[in-house]
Amino acid sequence: MDRRHIARSIRGRNARSSTSRPVRPRAAQPRKNGRSSAILEAAQRLFSEQGYTAVSIKKIAQAARVNSGLLYYYFANKEHLLVEALKYSARIATLDDQRSKQRDPIADINFWFDANLKMAMPLGQMLRLMLEYRTTRKRSLPVERLIRDFYAAEMGVLRDAIERGVRTGLFRRVDTTKTSLFVSTHLDGLMVAASIRPGYDLRAGFLQMRKILFAWLGCDQLSRLKPGARSKLRVVA
Repeated sequence: MDRRHIARSIRGRNARSSTSRPVRPRAAQPRKNGRSSAILEAAQRLFSEQGYTAVSIKKIAQAARVNSGLLYYYFANKEHLLVEALKYSARIATLDDQRSKQRDPIADINFWFDANLKMAMPLGQMLRLMLEYRTTRKRSLPVERLIRDFYAAEMGVLRDAIERGVRTGLFRRVDTTKTSLFVSTHLDGLMVAASIRPGYDLRAGFLQMRKILFAWLGCDQLSRLKPGARSKLRVVA
């Protein structure tokens, strides 16, 4: 069944059941509307809560309150849905579009930590999705590329700020790639800790990680902050 037949069956209110899987030579990008967003949000939540293998297309359709046939109109199969759910999480959690307009490396690093913490919820959900994906035996090139590109972009913002600080003599000379990788990896650890340890203070963890980073860079960043700015880091649900 091709895409035109699927569209015709939906318009005629006679969509096929979830047992019939359309075959497409190439999955199309899901249309940006309320229905596709509802499907992606449902898939994102179910995959992270119940696991990729345990969740069926029918379950996702029920959670999104749509017909299974309509779901196939937007997504080729469950793997395509996982890829798009990860992309959806990445768009919500991206820091690249929120990059600080300031060119002060210290301000940019403070902004990076603040933005990560503000986006703790979508970032945590994306991390759970990626962990769930890693537990499956199947590997998808689009998903692998998405994960790689997301972390490359996230680390790139931090690495750029550190490099500018090193060039201007504000920070001591360090390996900027290894330093940004260390911080990014440990922030993932903080996100995991917040999801499995009752009462874990994520904000305190971020503040401590930021303190460790500036100590490593040989810079007392707290002395450069304006009064009242020390407590800006907060989680926004």
